[in-house]
Amino acid sequence: MPVYNCGVYLDAAVRSVRDQTWTDLELVAVNDGSTDGSLDVLQRHADEDERVVVIDQPNGGIVAALNAGLARCRGAFIARMDGDDVAYPHRLERQLAWMRAHPEAVAVGCQTRVIDGD
Repeated sequence: MPVYNCGVYLDAAVRSVRDQTWTDLELVAVNDGSTDGSLDVLQRHADEDERVVVIDQPNGGIVAALNAGLARCRGAFIARMDGDDVAYPHRLERQLAWMRAHPEAVAVGCQTRVIDGD
């Protein structure tokens, strides 16, 4: 999860991953030089849940953040999500089941619903 000044939405984003029905996961969150308290939010979640891993780095942009996170991931499957996204509770369970049922596939996507601050 690349994070750059996502403080307003970040707690909900991280909570939506922590609350997944598929629980055998790690959340690798890369704070990319945020100045809005995002690092504090991430660190609080890491203190509460050992599955949350925080990388803190100077701002290098989304590609640098994604690469830093990818280098730290230990799982066989990688799920991409931003710091202002919210995942439905069954997202990872359903995507993993689909990937396992279709071993010839290299990626799976999902439908999105646009939301805003209201």
